[in-house]
Amino acid sequence: MKKIIFLYIVILLILGACSSASTKENTSQNKKAVYSATIYDANLRINKIKWVSGEKLNLQEGKYELESFDNIFDQNGDKIKVEDLVVGDKIKVYFSPQVVVKETDPGQISAEYIRKIVKSE
Repeated sequence: MKKIIFLYIVILLILGACSSASTKENTSQNKKAVYSATIYDANLRINKIKWVSGEKLNLQEGKYELESFDNIFDQNGDKIKVEDLVVGDKIKVYFSPQVVVKETDPGQISAEYIRKIVKSE
């Protein structure tokens, strides 16, 4: 009888751990910050940055330079190169929950804080 109770408790602990990991995963997915912006110069320089969805970050309206990045996609989800983005293109930038901006002109955002970039229109 003690073995059955022990086994039951172990199973409940395992199930409890799985559900809390799933909850943490869903919470981090909901915290993705999505911003729209416009390319104004080469080297992924953007302006007109606006919050779209997810967690709001402390990004002020202004100009930023995104560090060279290889997770860039078109509207269909096909991977494209940085060179495929031209001045005037609108993009969506998916940021991690924490973003650090280097105090330069324009402000620089390291690739480690950018999950992906999607070309709009």
